Amino acid sequence: MRAQRIWLLLLNIAFNLVMGFILPVNTIFIHKNLHETLVTAGFTLMVYSAFMMIGNAMGGIMFDRFSKRGTLYIGYIISIVSLLGMSVHHVWPTYAIMLFILGFGMGLIYTAVNAYTAFVAEQMVGNSRVVFNNMYLASNIGIAVGSTAVGFIFKWSIFLTFFIPMLLFVLSAIILMFKANLLEHVSEHSDSEQQANFENDDVDPRIEIGSERFNLNLFIICASIFIVWLGYSQWDSNLSAYMLNQGYTTREYGLVFTINAGSLLIIQPVMNRVISKIFKLLKYQIFIGTVIMGSSFLLLPGAKTYLAFVISMLVLTVGESMVFPTIPALLSKMSTKRNRGTFQSFYSIFGSLGRAVGPYAGSLIITALSFSTLFVGITISMIIVAVAMIGVKELA
Repeated sequence: MRAQRIWLLLLNIAFNLVMGFILPVNTIFIHKNLHETLVTAGFTLMVYSAFMMIGNAMGGIMFDRFSKRGTLYIGYIISIVSLLGMSVHHVWPTYAIMLFILGFGMGLIYTAVNAYTAFVAEQMVGNSRVVFNNMYLASNIGIAVGSTAVGFIFKWSIFLTFFIPMLLFVLSAIILMFKANLLEHVSEHSDSEQQANFENDDVDPRIEIGSERFNLNLFIICASIFIVWLGYSQWDSNLSAYMLNQGYTTREYGLVFTINAGSLLIIQPVMNRVISKIFKLLKYQIFIGTVIMGSSFLLLPGAKTYLAFVISMLVLTVGESMVFPTIPALLSKMSTKRNRGTFQSFYSIFGSLGRAVGPYAGSLIITALSFSTLFVGITISMIIVAVAMIGVKELA
């Protein structure tokens, strides 16, 4: 149902609007407003990421074994309470404790929304990867709008910086309250198509592929998620220092992300239509996209002009538009209706792990060796996991 996907897109946009609000200001707020060291701020964000990973894992288990909508309700309630606390009582160390709780709640929400996406995609007639592509595009719109808005709101009011995200989650909970039945409703297929679909779902990919090969598949996919996000996170962290060292301003650094979000609105729909027709197996799309992402970092060591950084980001955008929405689709393809939430949590967990470890690991390499070594190392790592992806046995 079209309405089913629209409400799911709205939940996804709301979640990423909150992410766009929270992520850019945490380090600044802890360091500048709460007067803690950058080391403390970095450690706090790492613990926040760890709590989010726990929420990711719990979310998958709860979605499969407890309740689909119940998992989202719990995630929203935890996040609303913590954001309300952060908006009215932002002092150290209470702020850090509430941030950790928020990470757990958002982890539950993120996995549950991804699992709902897989649930809806499984009901579709035709190319179900379109749902994942649209959800990825929606998430980037949310991140872009949220991060842009918070740049103005944070300077104006710290209270509103955290209260507005709370209102977005309240609105999401209200949508869930009235539209949960629609999200869980199976009606797009005819009766015969539904029956065939459920019969196919009884076929466990683990049995069809073989247990050992299936476990190897999961290892390769999870390693790919980790490496790709570890590399991508450099743009959110160490690339700022690299560009500032080259003489560029913080505004020019931020403009690169605006270009990324804007270009994705054009690139993603093209990829939606063209790439899905070229590659029938998802693993080949992930392979090509990962190689493209890795190659974008080779443009950075010799980047002497601002245009070179923009081109590097555009190449990265082409690659990410092929990789990020396709990996959840592949995980959905490997799951059944009994473990779909658990499998979607793998993407959330290893993505969060890559984002948590990436900035710190990158800084160690830069300190011990150089920026150029880091960029080349990321390229090599991405090519290795891309080649390994070809070895994934994917059911047609």
